[in-house]
Parts: sequence; C-alpha cells; structure tokens
Amino acid sequence: MHRPPQIKPISFTPLALPVEKVMPNGVRLFRIPGDGKGSVRLDILFDGGYGVQSKPLQAMFVNRMLREGCNGMSASEISCCLDYHGAWIESYSSQNCNHLTLHALSRHFLPLVELLAKIVKSPDFPVDNLEVVRNNNKSYFVVNSRKVDILSQRYFEQSLWGESHPLGHVVCPDDYDAITRDDIWDYYNSVYGSRNCTLFIGGSVDDAMLDAVERYFGQDVWGSSKSLRPFAVPVPQPVYGRKYIHLDGTLQSSVKIGFMAMDSNDADFFRFRFLSVLLGGYFGSRLMSNIREENGYTYHIAAELDAYGKKNAFMISSEAANEYVEALVKEVYHEINALLDAPPPASEVQLVRNYILGELCREYEGVSAKSEVFINTWLSGESFASVNEYAKVVASVAPDDLHDVAKRYLSRDRMIEIVVGAV
Repeated sequence: MHRPPQIKPISFTPLALPVEKVMPNGVRLFRIPGDGKGSVRLDILFDGGYGVQSKPLQAMFVNRMLREGCNGMSASEISCCLDYHGAWIESYSSQNCNHLTLHALSRHFLPLVELLAKIVKSPDFPVDNLEVVRNNNKSYFVVNSRKVDILSQRYFEQSLWGESHPLGHVVCPDDYDAITRDDIWDYYNSVYGSRNCTLFIGGSVDDAMLDAVERYFGQDVWGSSKSLRPFAVPVPQPVYGRKYIHLDGTLQSSVKIGFMAMDSNDADFFRFRFLSVLLGGYFGSRLMSNIREENGYTYHIAAELDAYGKKNAFMISSEAANEYVEALVKEVYHEINALLDAPPPASEVQLVRNYILGELCREYEGVSAKSEVFINTWLSGESFASVNEYAKVVASVAPDDLHDVAKRYLSRDRMIEIVVGAV
C-alpha cells in the first residue's frame, strides 16, 4: 500500500551574517559567507542617490555614464573587456544610494576589479556618449509614459512624499534635455569617493581577491571630500486621498492604494510585513481570492511593502478594465475592513506562515541572492541580524498580533489612491 509523503513544518536555517573589515582608508568591506561555485559578486554603494541631487536625473545619469569611458578607455573597449572575461556590470540609483555591481568569474576577478576601479575613480564622461545615453533614455521614458502602471507608480510616489519634497518630483522629458556634462561632474565630485563608499563581496573569494579590493578601493582616501554620513532624507509630506490622471485611449486603468508605513526598525514592521502577504502577497491571498477569483475584476492584484531607504511604503497595485475600477476599489476596502473587524483564522495564518518560510528558503539560496538580502537590509538601516529575526517573527506570529497591527495602521483616512487611465 502506498503512503503519501509525510508533511513536516518548514525548518528555516538562520543565515550566516556578513563579516566586516574596515580598510585603511575607512571604507567598510562586508564579505558574504557562501560559495559562489566559481563566481564572485562585488557591490559598490555610494551614499547619496536622488536625495542629494540638485537637478532631476543627475544621479541616474552619473551612474549610467560611468561605463561610457574611463582613464582613456572608450565605452567599446570597456564592453569588450567585460565580454572577453564573461562579466557584466549593473548600475542603478535609488533614493539614498548609487549602486554598481560587478558579476564575474573568480578566475578573471583580478583584471576586472582593476577595470572597475578605473570606471569608478577615473571616469571621462564623454560628451558625445552623453547625447546617445540621453536620447536612448528619453525615448524609453516617453514610451513608458503611455503605460498606465508606470504612470501610476510615478504619481503614487509624488503623493507619497509630497510635491515639494526632493523625492516627490515627477520626471518629464524636459528633465532629460536639461542635464549637462557639468551637472554630471558636479554630482560625481560631491558624492563618489571613499568617504561615502561601502563594499560587499560574495562568492568564491580568496585572499588574493580581497587584497586586490583593498589595493584599489581601501588604501588611500580618494574622490569626494564630502561625507554624506549619516544620510537623512527629509520628512515626507504625503498627500492623502484620490488623484485621477486621465490617459486617452487606454482599455485598462491602473490603481495604486497605499501609504507611507513604518520605518524598518519599528517594532511592528515584521508583523505588518506578514500582514501584507496575507492580504495580497501570494496567489491565494485575500485580495487575489476576492478580486480575481470570485469577481473577475482583474488578472492580478498585489499588496507589498516597498523600501525607500529606511522608509517603507505599503502599496496595493492592480489593473482593471475602466468600468471595473470603482468595484475593485470597493472590494479592496472590504478586505481591509475584514482585517480590522476580526483576527484572521489560525489556519490562514499557518498557511501564510508556511508560504513565507518556503519563500525565504528559496530567496536566500545562492550567494547573489544573499547579497541582495543583506544589501537591502543595510540600505534600510536594519542590522544584518534582522534577516534572521524576521524568520523568527514569521514562525511565532499569532492572529491577535496581526489584528492589532491592522487596527493601528490600516485606515482609509491615511490612504493614497492613484487611478490612471481613461476613467
């Protein structure tokens, strides 16, 4: 007689935490434990991001232009060197950080870390390349400006921070035209330097590789003479209530509903994170079951917490046919009110607990994934140990805990509502 497999509770093994080394010039280097199976990932973080730019898009353009020429090397030569060694560099800017990531094979790391040092410390910012980058990014922006989901995200962030806030500006095509090479140099000279730099390295790393990182980034004081630590984003000034952005010819409208939630180090943060998954963070969540499965108003709806440095925004996001928008919004608040009226059943909490622990096991597999986890933790201002603390809270949270958190934070009066489409 065949027996079904035994079902056992998920066992989450705590992650080994990064090991810190402060290099001679004060730059902090964190080594992520784990074997990269012959690969290595090196992340360079510079404090600043959008929060310290004097013109819109400065941070993005600087980070993007770093690969367009350095120390006499052309963009083509840089690309050929990366391709030859089977490596690539990613870059992005956020509200409080400028971030570059080198992905490489361990056996090719030494020449590549030297190249990365040239890119970061000796950029050329060639004016001809700036025009190409400007035109490409502007074209991409214009195309995206016809997409309701992207537009709703932009205006949600504007209402989240406030129109007069440095992070509340909605970018327009003219902002791309306004960026000059002098603007790029001004931002670079004020941000990029050892005083604002933190490094993370993970994968198959040996002593020679660590010595190379210290040689190129950790010996002398280099770059900007300013220090942006501690870096503080001005207090948000949210604009609550509904905002419509009309877009002709759209068959669907995008809906965003949410608010600026608690900081990452708040005592309620982990429980609220659990609650957001229960509400709309997985396929069987309350929002999906009601709005997609029962009513058919949308193909997808999700609730999530998005990190903006140490701040976190709670956001429910969906798209629906124009005629279903109001019905969708009504059902969203129906599910929120249900969480305010009574604790969720213990069986539902257990289901969500199993889902989250399973996702954590999957998400924390591999050095690159662990790097993402610890870097995001660092940017949020949390301790590295909080990664394991979240798993402990997930394993022990009770229905009454979630009910209490819902009553403290889920109020329609503090919700931002953005609707973009032909409504």
